Amino acid sequence: MSVVRVSKDVYDRLRKLKVKVGAKSMAELISILVEIAEKELDKFHGDPKVFLETLKYAGEGGREDSERVDELLYGE
Repeated sequence: MSVVRVSKDVYDRLRKLKVKVGAKSMAELISILVEIAEKELDKFHGDPKVFLETLKYAGEGGREDSERVDELLYGE
């Protein structure tokens, strides 16, 4: 067994996911998430590091619309 430290925000999100998927424990939830992540990464044929780097900017384009997409993609 190990202890994993996460921010309060991440912990709250994990608790919500736990309820959504019906996991009995955080350990079960993490196992489910790892399994899903491995399957998704196996489908991806590019460099996972590049994909993960792009996710850092995913929320900056506008939560409900693409108001800043050109600026973020092209620097305009």
